[in-house]
Amino acid sequence: MLFIYYFLVFIGGLFVGSFLNLVSDRVVRKESILFGHSKCENCKTNLGPKDLIPLLSFIFIKGKCRYCKTKLSLYYPLAELLTGLSFAGIAYFLGVFTNSDATNIVKFVYLAVIVGTYIVLLLTDLKFRLIPDKVVYFAIITVLAFILVSNVYGLYSSYKVLSADTFGRYLIKAGFWHNELIYALRNIGILLASSFIIAFFFWFLVFITRGRGMGGGDIKLGFLIGLVNGFPYNFAAILLGFVLGSVVSLIFVALRKKSIKDTIPFGPFLISGSVIAFVWGEKIITWYFNLFRR
Repeated sequence: MLFIYYFLVFIGGLFVGSFLNLVSDRVVRKESILFGHSKCENCKTNLGPKDLIPLLSFIFIKGKCRYCKTKLSLYYPLAELLTGLSFAGIAYFLGVFTNSDATNIVKFVYLAVIVGTYIVLLLTDLKFRLIPDKVVYFAIITVLAFILVSNVYGLYSSYKVLSADTFGRYLIKAGFWHNELIYALRNIGILLASSFIIAFFFWFLVFITRGRGMGGGDIKLGFLIGLVNGFPYNFAAILLGFVLGSVVSLIFVALRKKSIKDTIPFGPFLISGSVIAFVWGEKIITWYFNLFRR
């Protein structure tokens, strides 16, 4: 039965992925996201419902426009598939269907929004070499709001539980809840400080390279990743992004697909590093420090 639930989440993710594809195109072209018909990029013919079924439409029309026969970009099915797998993975990671309390559902929605913005940023950087400010700012505001609300809710719940019995009220008077407040504020301060350090690092790279290797979008994306991953996993995410980018660049050079002087979109590597660090960050950091103990 659980498989059916995860499959339904996967199907829902396919449709969201189709929408994210649309967002990635229209946000760069400064077109309306919510209004207007989907059209073929080549012949501008309005697409019908049978042209917009995620994955299946691409397969049935053999990757070509039904009307002008122009070959369609592989970004469309790949983004749909990636979103579907990501949503199912988030549901599995959180155990939404084994522990479907309100907190888990809120976390699922939050992570789905973050993954959705990551996919839009990945697509815009791959297609247009651009990281739109609107998308990054939306994600930053979402993360900050989630952090604020979750901390306030946690502190409120703690105070409510403590004040419900005599011993808890004694702990409040003794400063236990006050220490929790200080701890939460300290963690938020460290999170913001580490995120600004990452953003400053990217700003410095843009400054010394005069924007040839990176752009302002990478600065904002670095700040976003800092918030999403949290300290110290945000630093691990950035390091992983650089490692992945270096490895792929060397492979392209070895295959003579790129030269040493060529540049490639760096956003997808940063996003990949963020996702890897979010899922396996603790294990990676533990493994890294264990190397120096032997």
